[in-house]
Amino acid sequence: NAPLVRHRRRRSIRSSMLPSGPPNQYIPGKTERTTDYSILARTSSTRYNAHMNKRLYIIGILILIAIAVAFAVAQEQPSPSPFTFAVFGDNRPARPDSAPPDSYRTVLKKIDSLDPAFAVNTGDCIYGSWNPLKAKEQYEQYVQVTKANLRAKVYLTLGNHEIAGNPVNQVFFGKELPGLYYSFDQGGDHFIVLDSYVIGQASKITGDQLEWLKEDLRKSRAARHKFVFLHAPLYPVDGHMGQCMDKYPKDRDALHALFVRNRVTAVFQGHEHLFSAQTKNGVKYIITGGGGAPLYPSFKGEGDFHHFVLVTVSGDKVEMKLVKPAMGTQKEEILPIG
Repeated sequence: NAPLVRHRRRRSIRSSMLPSGPPNQYIPGKTERTTDYSILARTSSTRYNAHMNKRLYIIGILILIAIAVAFAVAQEQPSPSPFTFAVFGDNRPARPDSAPPDSYRTVLKKIDSLDPAFAVNTGDCIYGSWNPLKAKEQYEQYVQVTKANLRAKVYLTLGNHEIAGNPVNQVFFGKELPGLYYSFDQGGDHFIVLDSYVIGQASKITGDQLEWLKEDLRKSRAARHKFVFLHAPLYPVDGHMGQCMDKYPKDRDALHALFVRNRVTAVFQGHEHLFSAQTKNGVKYIITGGGGAPLYPSFKGEGDFHHFVLVTVSGDKVEMKLVKPAMGTQKEEILPIG
């Protein structure tokens, strides 16, 4: 008889009996497990997308919270209070030995009645003298009359009559004032006082002063408004044409371009004993030289009256008025400056 041969029946392996482990891992002696890669890829992609969506959602929530907090803080910060300031210039007497004119006292009293936060004089507060002792005496008299008629602080811009071409006078006024040129702030607004009669640099802003001005404007970029004061006009309108900042057109144009780039609101000037206002490239140029000195009109035959300019700043709004005090035959008028 032939030997009995037993054949082992091949059993199917259930999935539950398959060895565990990562896909595509070969285990000798064991049945190799197959893997559906498309299912794994879809599962992995779904989990990744869900994770990313969750992160984006959280980031969006955080951004909204930050915006809400910043808005709340901005709302809580009070806006600077409105304030006014006055600008006048050329209040000197007609002769070197004369006292400050009565017309200047009238201008001061009218300014005082309006109670500004401060005032700025655009220069030529004295007749001036090459003799430093005489110039000092005239300046002390100017200060005495000013303080007796106006309570507000007055910032002075230097003109040709203060310096009179004498370096000793320049040193004296540089010590009496915060400097030959300087700046200050009121609320969120910036004020720059320049010297257009530095000895050797008359009728231009150049050298150290120009570099200082550029840096000062850079530092005040956040100011809501910037106001500039100097004695010699950039764009004169009377017999001084060709003798002021327009004497050097390239330097004058570069200065104007600097004002435009830095969003200067207005430039106040003196030297010409009249009132004039014009706007160039968004910068308002005002000549206010009717503070008390003898008057003369522009080439158009206008502007020759005693006056000052009153400026009211309220947040982003700036309102300017021309004020003509009553004196002699001149009737009081308050007119808007467009």
